[in-house]
Amino acid sequence: MEPKKALYNMDKDLKINNKKQDPTFIELVWDDKQDLVSLKDEIKFTDFILRESYKSVKRAIENNLPKVELFNIYNLCILIEVKKSNYASILEKVMKLYVLEEDYEECSKIKNLIKQTNEKV
Repeated sequence: MEPKKALYNMDKDLKINNKKQDPTFIELVWDDKQDLVSLKDEIKFTDFILRESYKSVKRAIENNLPKVELFNIYNLCILIEVKKSNYASILEKVMKLYVLEEDYEECSKIKNLIKQTNEKV
């Protein structure tokens, strides 16, 4: 009789490792100070920031994290970290992006996340 074979269950390890998440790494390249200031008006950049923030905050809410590291701007040695009390305000800004894109299904998901953060704070 052959012994039972045990399969390795990665889900257990993934749930443990899922708590800590790495921030999105960014390198900002500029010629002068005005280049950095004008980034806030670049739609491609702001959309990227909002979408990446959404992913990180969503994961933080799902894992009930007290704070989340959003971005590491490594060439400036800046780490952007957000506390749980600010999750809802980030999600509200992200929702505006999805409203403009008329992605109401995602808006509904975001609204539910906002409700979750308000209940837990």
